[in-house]
Amino acid sequence: MKQAPGMIRAFLALEISDVSKDWIEERKREMARSMKGTVRWVKREGLHITLHFFGEIPSEAVEKVGDVLTPRVVAFPPLILGVKGIGVFPNRRNPRVLWAGIEERDGEAWLRKLYAALQEAIEKEGFPVEKRPFTAHVTIGRVKKSPRIAWENFRDLPPCPPFAVNEVVLFQSILTPKGSIYRSLKHFSLGGTKDD
Repeated sequence: MKQAPGMIRAFLALEISDVSKDWIEERKREMARSMKGTVRWVKREGLHITLHFFGEIPSEAVEKVGDVLTPRVVAFPPLILGVKGIGVFPNRRNPRVLWAGIEERDGEAWLRKLYAALQEAIEKEGFPVEKRPFTAHVTIGRVKKSPRIAWENFRDLPPCPPFAVNEVVLFQSILTPKGSIYRSLKHFSLGGTKDD
């Protein structure tokens, strides 16, 4: 897919810990053995929690996005999250996307509040926002053949150790024949800010 000159594909995300990625990679290996080529798996470097997908935006909009989001992110403390269990979108009867669930460990619902604050700021700046309810997750695979895959055997797996998230990252997604490459454009520290 060609990109228009001066445009970039961008999204906001939270990065997850290496231990969490190890946990997901092990689950992917286990599932791949029983699903036999029916799923296109996300590479390790593509494992993250998406907060907002902008799609294509002008490259000069990056600074504007930074100015808008900085005060919102600063207002939130670091998050304590954990990866737990496997789920699917859009529904159990017709699974098209496999994901690992995310749960908050501090009991304050900061992640949901952060998501709502970011969506409000993004919408005020004229960017389209997601209308579906937010489900914190890490996409791990996309079903490419029969939807009758044995994902439910992995639904209630024990969680992996919790991890701290200290920043929100604005990424560029670069499409290549071998898959997407992600490049960080801006970092927004929870409780403070910093730029690359």
